[in-house]
Amino acid sequence: MKANIKLSLFTLIPTALLVLIRHVIAQMTGNANFATPAITLATMATLADKLETAIEAAINGTQEDRLFRDEVVLECRDMLRTQADYVRTVCGGNAVKLASSGFQLAKQREPIGVPTAPGEFMARMTGKPGEVEVRLESVRGAHAYHIWVCATDPMVSANWKVVAYTTRVKTVLTGLESYKPLYFRATALGVSGEGAPSANVVACAA
Repeated sequence: MKANIKLSLFTLIPTALLVLIRHVIAQMTGNANFATPAITLATMATLADKLETAIEAAINGTQEDRLFRDEVVLECRDMLRTQADYVRTVCGGNAVKLASSGFQLAKQREPIGVPTAPGEFMARMTGKPGEVEVRLESVRGAHAYHIWVCATDPMVSANWKVVAYTTRVKTVLTGLESYKPLYFRATALGVSGEGAPSANVVACAA
């Protein structure tokens, strides 16, 4: 997965915006990755000085001073967007190069591996002949579940059979032999495969 820059400029107060501009200038100065920036570092420095002056004037200044500061903030945001687009183009998703620009990297989504085993799994009689209701705790990253049944020794893997495929955490199994103790378990299915089985539980159909 390619890396990217996180701007979130509207969340930055003017002083934080100024800090970001100064940081980007410092990081890009002499950086061979950015030999021909879209906006020269000298222009960035001039705009940073303009913003700093506007911030100071607005602290105890007039309404006009605050409005001017806000105009400079908009100018700085536009400048940073342009420079960030240049950095993205030059870096081509390379996280190391992007980070060297002084811009903050966007958080990358970590791929979800094979789902874990369902933490809670229950089975109970419904009161209807041949039925058992099973419930399980949802598993992060799972898109569906296999429900397994074993009628004999649960320690033998070959004795387990898949009797249901479901996307729900509650499933009613039908066609089971009445009043015969059966073992039940569940596994979670994700894009990376099938997880380990839950703990075994015992239940009977009516």
